[in-house]
Amino acid sequence: MKKVDIADNVVCFAQSATHSGEFKNDLPISEELKVELLTDVYTDFAREVVGAHFKDFQELMEGYIDEHQIPEEKRHSLEHNLFWWKVLFQASKGIEILFVQDYIAKNYSDLKHKPLIISWLKQWEKATTKFYYVGYKYNDRTLVLIDIRTEETLDVVVYDRHAIPPKKGEIVAGTLLPIGDGLYFPIIDFYHFDYQAREHIATLLPHYYERYQKNSTEQEAFLHVFSTVLQVERMIREGEGEVIDK
Repeated sequence: MKKVDIADNVVCFAQSATHSGEFKNDLPISEELKVELLTDVYTDFAREVVGAHFKDFQELMEGYIDEHQIPEEKRHSLEHNLFWWKVLFQASKGIEILFVQDYIAKNYSDLKHKPLIISWLKQWEKATTKFYYVGYKYNDRTLVLIDIRTEETLDVVVYDRHAIPPKKGEIVAGTLLPIGDGLYFPIIDFYHFDYQAREHIATLLPHYYERYQKNSTEQEAFLHVFSTVLQVERMIREGEGEVIDK
């Protein structure tokens, strides 16, 4: 009997752009598809969403950032993470933004032959912005993150070469997308909370979520909690002895 190499089997069963099924993150994807998703599709799609909607939200985001007295070096990161939170929140409510459907419709002549890419794009509609604890670092770009609210462990690859390398034990906020093989990557670099604030934030986050989720959606609760922990971060940065009461 002819011996079949295990690696060949993995390649055979890897998801490809023309695969007729739905994108499944627990399955591997072909290297060709990974390159296409992370360069051509991601870059074009993200640029189009930012170009179409960023100015609509910019004034609101700047007001939020000013209110929370964010240091200049962290403003850009916060602004862009807030932007994706807003886009995903609006889409979840069916308000104005049908960003995935619009992109698929615009590019359908090409995408109709690539059903797996269409399925992957629809994963963006399911994404939510969350808080994560950096549990382990293989290196600056390959991490194990822990969802602070659910304690789910996620393997994450940061493809943005300009992203700030996180520290082990740090708390970050951001939006993850699946990329196959059980891996995730952030839409953009995370908002990195000050390292000295991590213990206070980790202690207070569960309580804040319990408070705000009673009458809010997950996305709404995130923004309420985000506002509160940004205040905690600022108070610790400024050396104040008290943090916000539970």
